[in-house]
Amino acid sequence: MIGQGKIDEWISEVQERPESAELIIRYIAKRLSELAGREEELAAENIELLSGRKVEEYENRIASLEYQLELLKRQLGGEVVLPSEAPAPKPVSENVNILAYNSLGQVLCLEINPDALESGQTLALIQSEVPVSDLQVNLLVTGAQEELLFIFDSGRTVAMPTTKLPVSHPEQLAWQGAFLQEPHIKEELAAIHPVGKMTLYDTCVQASRRGFVKKMKTTFLAAHITENYIGSGVKMPADKTWGLTLANNDDLFVLVSQEGYIFSMPAGRLPIAIEEVIRLAITDHIVTAFVAGQKPSILFITQNGKAVHRDMGWLEVASSFKTKGQPLLSKERREAGTRIIGAAPVDALEWGVFLHSDGTLSVQRLSELVARGTLPLGGTADSLVSFASFHMAEKMQEASKEKAHRPA
Repeated sequence: MIGQGKIDEWISEVQERPESAELIIRYIAKRLSELAGREEELAAENIELLSGRKVEEYENRIASLEYQLELLKRQLGGEVVLPSEAPAPKPVSENVNILAYNSLGQVLCLEINPDALESGQTLALIQSEVPVSDLQVNLLVTGAQEELLFIFDSGRTVAMPTTKLPVSHPEQLAWQGAFLQEPHIKEELAAIHPVGKMTLYDTCVQASRRGFVKKMKTTFLAAHITENYIGSGVKMPADKTWGLTLANNDDLFVLVSQEGYIFSMPAGRLPIAIEEVIRLAITDHIVTAFVAGQKPSILFITQNGKAVHRDMGWLEVASSFKTKGQPLLSKERREAGTRIIGAAPVDALEWGVFLHSDGTLSVQRLSELVARGTLPLGGTADSLVSFASFHMAEKMQEASKEKAHRPA
């Protein structure tokens, strides 16, 4: 604040030393400019308060923070309390949920006990009048504490906990009885992604089927989720929304296409506006995206059951966008019709769930699949449609091995 005393001091200074007048005037001009700028800001804020826009912004921020807090509480299995007040921990189900969902918004949920799994086991058969390959069926393995984000190709989203999905009996797995998250007119369900742990990540990467990506801070993602809209993430009419991947800035983000081309780049270097990062052929599209993380290798699965295993160091980090991508399949295999249906970073404790073209859901220990190189199929007409991996705790893995080797 400039008071009368300060003004008298400046006048006295100029009278005694006239050469200091220019410096004092410059200071006053700068201060007046700052005050004018602040006055404009306050006027704008006042207008926003009077119009209700500022109140709406604060309400949106509060809603976003409340949503993130609710997610954290759910991950911890209940209320957040001080250590001195903490009751005995609630038992958390160690079962996992296998979701099969299609573009019509139908979702089948199968709950399994990992202790009871046997490698090569058939879990269930999806009853369907339409071939699963025509329904664009995808798989997701998740836990009971997870928050699921339904993403439609319009950019609209719906969030709900896994526990709200009705669990189907393995012998009654049919689309007619599936949970329906109904699309709006001209919409399709593009993906379902777990987002319960998004506060642990720096960024979220949105990808399209044609290889366009953009990244956003997870704080922005949380705000978009409360508004039920994240944007379609596409720039061309022929493109479609694919899905999301949570990542930290140092994580290696990986895209894999159906024809076996791979793009990889640290998440921190990805664009914040929608941009093409890999150039795909007109017949090709993205089938999976993930972050490399701490796992030692990647497993690629083809539609004919072949397992292609590569060490993580095999990946070639792209130096720029719009590359053709690192090829996985030879030209001969691509021309022969070999296609990638899924890929995932894996370790010794990883399992895979496979959806066959006849609707069969099978499970396989991935270390065995890597050693064998091929997943046994049911016949010449059988092929794989979708694949998802999940990590089994070491004690569960050991229990499963003991059961597999127990004499009948």
